[in-house]
Amino acid sequence: MEQLERTECLPVSEQIKSVKNGKQKNDKLRKKLKKKWQFYVMMIPIIAFLLVFSYYPMYGIVLAFKDYMPSKGIWGSEWIGFDHFKALFALPDFPRAFRNTLIISFLSLVFCFPAPILLALLLNEIKVKWFKKFTQTAIYLPNFISWVIIAGIVNSLLSYSSGAVNNILESLGLSRVEFLTEPKYFYPILILSQIWRDAGWGTIIYIAAISSIDPSLYEAAQIDGCKRLKATWYITLPSIMPIIIIMFVQAVGNVLNSNFDAIFNLYNPTTYEVADVIDTLVYRTGIDKGEFERATAIGLFKTVINFILLMSANKIVKKINGYGIYEVAE
Repeated sequence: MEQLERTECLPVSEQIKSVKNGKQKNDKLRKKLKKKWQFYVMMIPIIAFLLVFSYYPMYGIVLAFKDYMPSKGIWGSEWIGFDHFKALFALPDFPRAFRNTLIISFLSLVFCFPAPILLALLLNEIKVKWFKKFTQTAIYLPNFISWVIIAGIVNSLLSYSSGAVNNILESLGLSRVEFLTEPKYFYPILILSQIWRDAGWGTIIYIAAISSIDPSLYEAAQIDGCKRLKATWYITLPSIMPIIIIMFVQAVGNVLNSNFDAIFNLYNPTTYEVADVIDTLVYRTGIDKGEFERATAIGLFKTVINFILLMSANKIVKKINGYGIYEVAE
């Protein structure tokens, strides 16, 4: 009815054409739903999960603008506007935490992001099946280890008094090194720990993308005398580039979401100068003291900035490659 009302002011021929186009679109939608109904049914649990755990709790964002009193509840608490944001930005350690967050996120993009891509390319070159499966399993396993245990392993290896690394250095006639308390060593320790734990798991996506490449492309390249390195450069990488773009844009959109678990378990007061990020600062000054409004405020601030970065990165990538994350998804 609404479509007919909108077309009443048009000439008869255009009205008929508009109605036909509407019917064609509806028919295409019905055919698409009928053809791929299994996929839409499989999406129901995911949509339900997002609605319950991602969208429903969003009403709690109003905590950032209220003086929360548990006895009054979220809606009954007093509205104070942007006071929590002002108090947060006025913290003496906030500029340092913001700077460290950007530095760690940049280092993660430079070193941690390419690691699973490189691992996937290397695994793709392994032709012995049992060795390939063994290698995949070996590099996946660290992902199932919590950061608490990983931090314990790092401490055992790098401890000044009894660490294995310092014991080796001493046996070689070298002096022991304060790896865990010297700020200059924190970034290498953090990045290497992240790569060791997460890179193997990240290869799953890229290996799946590589496995979908048409084998005839490699056969044709081999006939033309193309070696493995060139085949990887001219066939494998371009074929998985859409997946790489999606992952890269998502990584840029999470710049302010530094790896809290890793940093919290690896840093200490002596490394705050380089290790203290927004999340750890909010934990110490907000959540740890029961000031949930401050945590909500910084969460909202980070979400807005990350959204801007996500859209900006998508726009830049689209200008360079001709397509962005949404076109790839389609």
